[in-house]
Amino acid sequence: MNNKALSLAVLLSLVTTGAFAADVVTTSVNNGDQLSKYQKEAIQLTQQQLAQKSAQDSKTFENSLALNEARTVDLALANNRTAKQSMWGYKAAKSNVSQVAAGKNPTVSYGWSAQKAGGDAGSSKTGNHNFSISAPVFSPELDANIDSARYAREGSGASYEEALQQAKYDAISGYYTLIMNRNLVDVAQQSVKDYQGHVDNVQAQYKVGIVASSDVLAANTNLADSQTSLVKAENKANLSEAQLNNVIGYPVQTHIDTAEHNLQYKPYNVTLEQAKAYAMLHRSSLVKSALDVKSAEETVKAAKAGYMPTVSVSAGRGYSDPDGYFGTSNKSWTVGAKASWNIWDGGVTQNSINKAKSQLEQAKEANLAAVDSVLLAVQEAYLNLRSAEQTIQSTQTAVTQGTENFRIARLRYSAGVGTNLDVLDAETKLTEARNNYVQALYNYNVSIAALEHLTGVPLDTPVGQGADVIAGSGAVEQLAQLSGNQ
Repeated sequence: MNNKALSLAVLLSLVTTGAFAADVVTTSVNNGDQLSKYQKEAIQLTQQQLAQKSAQDSKTFENSLALNEARTVDLALANNRTAKQSMWGYKAAKSNVSQVAAGKNPTVSYGWSAQKAGGDAGSSKTGNHNFSISAPVFSPELDANIDSARYAREGSGASYEEALQQAKYDAISGYYTLIMNRNLVDVAQQSVKDYQGHVDNVQAQYKVGIVASSDVLAANTNLADSQTSLVKAENKANLSEAQLNNVIGYPVQTHIDTAEHNLQYKPYNVTLEQAKAYAMLHRSSLVKSALDVKSAEETVKAAKAGYMPTVSVSAGRGYSDPDGYFGTSNKSWTVGAKASWNIWDGGVTQNSINKAKSQLEQAKEANLAAVDSVLLAVQEAYLNLRSAEQTIQSTQTAVTQGTENFRIARLRYSAGVGTNLDVLDAETKLTEARNNYVQALYNYNVSIAALEHLTGVPLDTPVGQGADVIAGSGAVEQLAQLSGNQ
């Protein structure tokens, strides 16, 4: 081989192995001002999708939206993009079952060939065409793969259900967060009003020489701090509105009016034992992890099928003609059966079995880990629920006492028997108590939503009514019976 040929061979080898391609990618990424063809196409695709979405949004969505709990959930279930992704994954898994199961269907084929030849002896042409049909009779590997695909389909369905449950929780959590942050804006506004009233009082007394200028300065400082806190609270409320819009699939700038202005306390009568038992029976993620174990078991069966024979049958009809391309002068037919059995494959089957068994044990451990994770999360949500429930009463009492202390401190200061510091301290504690009360109500309601999500309460159950579903399900007794039957 000459040098030019050798250089060409080396060049083709480098191109084939991707050595040059790697350099191209690196260059396109490192040079920010130079985009590759594929990067440009990706950006253009995103821009096209955004343009289409913007046009669709302007036709579909209103500028202002009135929400209650039920409508918030409905919109999230209909529009949440994560849930939609899971839905398409479930549909793909269903199609995969049909694809794998199609291996058991008969295969029908048709073939045609024609040839023309020439030489010293003259020319000739021949043609033949045939029909054939074949079908598997015994294929353990195919049967196991079908069952594995079916378990995977059901697992994907459980994942879709889990995604919907998560969308519902995110929607309710976002709804409560918006109400909470708007309530905190109310608290901040009241704090500004209280501080402003005190500043006016201090300035009036300063003008007549009753108090020192330091009192005016201290009062104005606290007023400025409260105004800053108000701005921060308003920003949080605006951000929570945008985040809720994102969860329900609406443009982030949509204004939302909530049906409830304040969070409410609603008794939730469920025991921890009932909640854990219900989760074991109904939580979608646990169903998914258990189905993964069953799918892995079928994969082991499929691997072991490598030691077993496969049997198929076939039949065919053929036609040939030495004088034409499509003639039928010579007819033939075939009927047959085929059996194959790998006697020795160099350890491929055994290694496949070992791999499948390892994956099965991995799936079992993942299932147990999922159980531990769910039960821990249920307990955490339940304890948060009860803690918030107790905190509601104490923070409410603190608000009542703080209001009275602030009123007395102002009266004492106006009468000249109290200090400016007493008033400022009382107002600070009152604002803190109001914030704590709002936070306790929020924690309580979100903990209810979290507990219902973690236990797998049906999607169509209104938030807060899951207690009746869990308590009335007999989950503790069902779980005990299932354990006893093992």
